[in-house]
Amino acid sequence: MYQYFIFSVIFLFFEHVIHVLGTWNFYKKFGIKSWKILLPIYNIFILLKIYKRSIWWIFLLLIPLTSIMLIFTLWMDLIHIFFKKNKRIFILFFLSAGLYIFYINFFKKIPIFKIEDLKKKEKNIGIFLAMVFSFITHTYIVQPFVIPTSSMERNLLVGDFILVSKIHYGLRMPISPIYIPFTHNNIIGNIKSYISIFQWPYFRFSPIQSIKRNDIVVFNFPKDSNHKIIDRKNHYIKRCVGLPGDLVSIKKGILFVNHKKEKPFLEKQQAYFIKTKNIPLNTEYLEKNMDIKDIEYFGEKNNEYFYQIMLNEKKAVSIKNLFENIIFIEKSILPIHFKERYIFPNHSNWNRDFFGPLHIPKKGEFIKLNSKNIHIYNEIFNYEKTKKFDISLKKYYKVKKNYYFMMGDNRHNSYDSRYWGFVPEDHIVGKPIFIWMSINWDRKNPINIFSWKFRWDRIMKTIEGKHSYLSLFFLFSFVYLIYFLFKAEKKSSVQ
Repeated sequence: MYQYFIFSVIFLFFEHVIHVLGTWNFYKKFGIKSWKILLPIYNIFILLKIYKRSIWWIFLLLIPLTSIMLIFTLWMDLIHIFFKKNKRIFILFFLSAGLYIFYINFFKKIPIFKIEDLKKKEKNIGIFLAMVFSFITHTYIVQPFVIPTSSMERNLLVGDFILVSKIHYGLRMPISPIYIPFTHNNIIGNIKSYISIFQWPYFRFSPIQSIKRNDIVVFNFPKDSNHKIIDRKNHYIKRCVGLPGDLVSIKKGILFVNHKKEKPFLEKQQAYFIKTKNIPLNTEYLEKNMDIKDIEYFGEKNNEYFYQIMLNEKKAVSIKNLFENIIFIEKSILPIHFKERYIFPNHSNWNRDFFGPLHIPKKGEFIKLNSKNIHIYNEIFNYEKTKKFDISLKKYYKVKKNYYFMMGDNRHNSYDSRYWGFVPEDHIVGKPIFIWMSINWDRKNPINIFSWKFRWDRIMKTIEGKHSYLSLFFLFSFVYLIYFLFKAEKKSSVQ
């Protein structure tokens, strides 16, 4: 915590120096004394007082990005006061992202202006305050996400728009605090939306609740090689099936945790191999009437048709009873001796359906290192920035972080911990709590808005699907509309 605070103070001081260098002569034209200009925070207070802004704006300096937004706004006000009629200066100011103010301060003649002549500032600050409030909410409380893939079906569907709480598992303070608001890592292509030079140390507040087994969790993908900073790595969402200290294994596609078989849940999907006789499977009916999307056709041989479909057990039974031409439907399980490529860890003989046993490292425990397990925990040494030379001298290694094992509910169509390993605790983002919108779109062409269909049974529902707040949403919208119409009618009658 202290390190994070020190970094913030250093950044605020650096920001103060830039502000003073860019606005010194502006202050002088107001008749402000030099010692007042040099005082950190107080010089911002002076401008707020001149502009008749609320002193509460000072609190925006506590967050690096909002402090930049505040200073940019104050600079824009300075340009507006001294060069109100010069549109060219406004254009250059915006094109240079505010840096043109340094040219004005050092090389351009600034007209004299008396504070007494300043008219009351119009309060056109609604958009700015809305952006700041949205940014703070987005960064520190709850963040919206959209589900782009089917790895969590059928609990979370492609086209679900969810809200993720950042405080349930402990608010992680931004590690790369300087970035374009409401973006994650890239703007367009490989153009990064953040400045990697400024990196704060990892710090997380105490959690409201700890991660429990089978919680759905949003985290930064540990193996994202395009982005080295933790909070700029791509977002993944999976189910946490293994906690620190657990032993996980998979036998015939069934998960075991600490030698106990996982509790069955209805929406878990797996690949089913289906064979029909004489007539192909009616895939159009499956897609439109049963909302089954992941259908792979293998081909036809001797008037028999072969398919692989991602299903839960309930839908597998329904399909078997529905189509009389199905002669075979079974779970598609890889054989135990089949070595699947890219499975974690390297040099293992495991696959997606026969995996482990694998111990999940826990903070503070000692792991005995040997030739059999060194390749398993090699990634941990990278996450904890431990030199391999130091490892070679030790027989035991003390783990510095907690780690988690994540799997998708769509077990045979999920790129998860079985393929890339553990999730360190500092990569945890938050807990999904709410589905605020759900759209069933064409997966081959999601931009085609004419094919969109709202899933009304999923909108305004909790992630577990136990509670729906759609009716309350319509009630609130109706009350707000009545209030808005009443206010507009009252305003027009007064005029």
